[in-house]
Amino acid sequence: MHFALWEQILLAVLLAATLAIFLKDLSKKLHLITAGPSDRKRTEHLGARLWRVAREVLLQARVISGRPIAGLMHTVVFFGFLAFGIETLDHFFEGFGIALLEPLLGKALPAFKFFLAVMAVLVSVAIVGLAFRRFVLVKFSPDPKSYSSGLVAFLILLLMLTYLNGMATAPLAEKANWWLHAGIIMLFPHLILRSKHFHILMAPINIFFRTPRLGDYLPLHLDMDALAEAGEVALGLENTAAVPWKMRMDFLTCVECKRCTDQCPAANCGQELNPRGFILAGRQTLQSVNGNGSVIGEIISQTALGQCTSCGACENICPVGIEHLQLLLGAKRAQALSLGVGMVATEFLEKIERYGNPFAIGGDARARLIEELEIPLFEPGRTEHLLWLGCVWTYNNDARSSVAAMIKILRHAEVNFGVLETEACCGHHSRRQGEEMQFQNLAKENIAALQERGVHKIISPCPHCLHSLRREYASLQSDFQVEAVHHSEFFAGLLDSGALVVQGANGNAKRIAFHDPCYLGRYEKVYAAPREVIRRTGHALQELPRHGEESFCCGGGSAGFVREQKVARRVDQERKAEIAASGAQVLVTACPECKMMLNAATAETKDLAELLAESLRFDTGGAAHDKIEEEAGMVGASHNKLQIGAKIHAYLTQHPEQEYLLLELAERAHVSGALRDLRLAADDLVTRGVLVVSSRQGARYYKLAAHTPRA
Repeated sequence: MHFALWEQILLAVLLAATLAIFLKDLSKKLHLITAGPSDRKRTEHLGARLWRVAREVLLQARVISGRPIAGLMHTVVFFGFLAFGIETLDHFFEGFGIALLEPLLGKALPAFKFFLAVMAVLVSVAIVGLAFRRFVLVKFSPDPKSYSSGLVAFLILLLMLTYLNGMATAPLAEKANWWLHAGIIMLFPHLILRSKHFHILMAPINIFFRTPRLGDYLPLHLDMDALAEAGEVALGLENTAAVPWKMRMDFLTCVECKRCTDQCPAANCGQELNPRGFILAGRQTLQSVNGNGSVIGEIISQTALGQCTSCGACENICPVGIEHLQLLLGAKRAQALSLGVGMVATEFLEKIERYGNPFAIGGDARARLIEELEIPLFEPGRTEHLLWLGCVWTYNNDARSSVAAMIKILRHAEVNFGVLETEACCGHHSRRQGEEMQFQNLAKENIAALQERGVHKIISPCPHCLHSLRREYASLQSDFQVEAVHHSEFFAGLLDSGALVVQGANGNAKRIAFHDPCYLGRYEKVYAAPREVIRRTGHALQELPRHGEESFCCGGGSAGFVREQKVARRVDQERKAEIAASGAQVLVTACPECKMMLNAATAETKDLAELLAESLRFDTGGAAHDKIEEEAGMVGASHNKLQIGAKIHAYLTQHPEQEYLLLELAERAHVSGALRDLRLAADDLVTRGVLVVSSRQGARYYKLAAHTPRA
């Protein structure tokens, strides 16, 4: 195609003007970002950051995982954008009579052109599908509508059609078609800067600078003497001027997809909190005339801020690297440390300050618990594992069966463990309510106690405690290094090593629903371990509709497990309804707070430790053992144990070569009674050498010993 000189001059002027206007407007946007202070170093772990960009930008992993169908359509458009990059250069070079692709590709040019034609068709189908979803399928479409998205979709479709027309053997209006294609391309940069499509430029950068982990908070420097000398200091996010540059980038990068709000448990319950809403409010405030405003009030309300459970669902689902949690914590820190108003958990914080726990119970309750369950104390240099009980297991009487089950399991596996005589609250919820000073004081007290006793290995049943011990304490004191594991991880390890052997459901399998705790799942990425433990017990795991990465919060986060929430519908009510509708017979939790919040969702609610303890094979007896079983709900040997044992022994004496499952053996020996009584009687005979037992695929088989003493 031939272009006259005046056409080449016009094209050069248009390209220069487009570039100049684009750079001028881009500099204004970048200035809004760079005007913010730095909150942390964001270039460490360079390799991991680059891999994350490759995975989430080039491979579109998070885009697809959140919404598979829409994500795949977006991915097609994205790859089309990449594929047409070099073709776009060739298009403008053609206007100046320069061939770019032909000398580069040579004989491969026809194949490349065919590939682009295929991509053009796929992109056309995908962009029409995305537009249909946004503007026709109201149920799935973000609201309010982004009509700039409609314009962009139309222009992308027009670009693909003009390309396909230009590729035709006899293109329609060839010269006009070329100029239309070029004009759309030159219009795009200005649309990008003036709409949510700014994410095309910023998302890769925003994803690169995102924190390594979800909710990765840095401690505030709270040296009172240093703060007094510094004069005016910012303790939290009071106004937009204090908003760091990464958070400003978040505001401008938001793609308005509403995934964060769709995942937010408070928003799902009709509450005021709206993650997409406060990010877009931040954008509006940042771009306002004065560019400064109050964070609490103009960006997020006090009411909405108090409804956040810190579950992390919003940030975890975001495809463009927005850190919602940093803004929420920054605003709460301003409430607690600067403003002193609007906090929803003041009673919780006062109880922690006065009693050291959120239940306002004296420390003697812990001493009684340790004495009654005969829990060993941690001995420096002699004890290997510290069992960190946490506030709920220590002070909530309803958790007693969970504690007893845990002690039973550890003793059964002959784990060398102990607990601290006194244990301060880990401070997790204090930090999430913005009370950084209380968190740091508690953390330092615990760090000192753990280091003084030489603790290196910790088992925690509470994901909140686990997260603080495993992730946050080291940021306060770099020489604090412990190996902290959740009890589900520890159980899985004991089962794999053979230190624990379970007898399975023994014909009494139930439908188990497992609730993924937010801090065990999204924050610590522990999903397989609790499910493996449930599988080993022989029960049928029935996954809830929202599980794994998309698990729905119990509502207990940010001190919600002990404070009154004045809302139309609580988060725990929504989750309970989902669990009840699943038809599960038993709900298993792996977090003491989740168990408190969801206790009435099914006929039975058990901690994972209780479920496992009920499935253990008994090998030892004794008074201490019987006491633990009683505390765990496993009643000790019944008065019928000897009679049951005698009948079992008599039957097997007549059939010395046979091997039976417990229930089958009970039926043949004409023995009746509760399963636990049958098991205790049979295991008592094993202990005395009358029977031998073998385990295959989780089931226990009993047989008469070769040389049996009198039963």
